Amino acid sequence: KQTGGGGRTNKFATSGKNKGDGVGEMGLQQRNDRSEAKRKLQLQITSKELAASIRGTLLTFHTEKEYEEYQIPLPSTEDAKKKLKAMKEFTQKWYDKDFREEWLQTVNDVWLEEIKAKYDAAVAAAMAARIPPKCEEGEAMSIEQLQQMIQDLDVNVSSEERQRLKKKLKRKKQRQKEKAKKDNAIQNNNDS
Repeated sequence: KQTGGGGRTNKFATSGKNKGDGVGEMGLQQRNDRSEAKRKLQLQITSKELAASIRGTLLTFHTEKEYEEYQIPLPSTEDAKKKLKAMKEFTQKWYDKDFREEWLQTVNDVWLEEIKAKYDAAVAAAMAARIPPKCEEGEAMSIEQLQQMIQDLDVNVSSEERQRLKKKLKRKKQRQKEKAKKDNAIQNNNDS
């Protein structure tokens, strides 16, 4: 009989070839979930930073009231998140800090240019609406032109100016009716 030290053998003990690598299916899934959660958190933080950066830069050019006047929304975190996701280079390189900083600067520049272009277009459209269509010297505006001008008037135009244009339109319509009546009377005289 042997004494001591031999110990028991476990019928389930393995020599190593059947051992797992320490990361089973469940561990791999947890690692992927954690990685995805990190990426989402990073995206959320970066979105906030990007929106704040763009907003700050835009407010150095114009006031918030000016942007509201021309109906140009200032960037929100959600807008920034959409913009970041839309960029085609949103890849696994996201974890590389140098890539991320360079890429964010690119997104920042592109977005600033887009918003500036929208603002400039809105200002140009507002200016075009304020300036009446120019007619040749001595050439009167047609009734349709006057109606369109009244319809396109900016909300900032004074009520006196609006009333003046409406009176002018009314006079033109009245003159047109009188002329049509006169032409009709002449036509009737010629027929008889």
